[in-house]
Amino acid sequence: MEILNLFGIDWKLMIAQLINFAIVIIVLWFFALKPLTKKMQERNNEIAKGLSDAQTATERLDQVEKEIKEQLQQTKTEAADILTTAKKNSEVSRKAEIEKTKQEVANIIIKAKEQIASEKTVMVSEVKKDVVEIIVAALQKILAKGLSKDIDQKYIDQVLKDIK
Repeated sequence: MEILNLFGIDWKLMIAQLINFAIVIIVLWFFALKPLTKKMQERNNEIAKGLSDAQTATERLDQVEKEIKEQLQQTKTEAADILTTAKKNSEVSRKAEIEKTKQEVANIIIKAKEQIASEKTVMVSEVKKDVVEIIVAALQKILAKGLSKDIDQKYIDQVLKDIK
């Protein structure tokens, strides 16, 4: 103790200061350091949770992007398949329409030929009728001059049979 006195330190004052210092430390510990440590720990936990959530969100985003790319690729493939099918169907349809048109043209040609043949037959019969009438008229004029009616009629009938 004498050493303390030698340096001018009062031991009573020193103990009182140590007690005051201990009280200040205890008060700081309970009212400042402990709540501050608790707040810092909570903040660290929130930050860790935020980082974890961000990592989870990033992983989920990557997964969603991958799924979207896969769906987009699948959609492109389906679109290409649909386009190919549509082209094939249109080609088949076009060929069918061409074949149908060819058949219609052939039918029209056949009907036209039949109509022409029918008209030709009618025309030929009308021409024959007209020729017969002309021949009959001509023969009547020629024969009217000197032959008998029985010979005339036989001759007319014979000419008509030959013409038919």
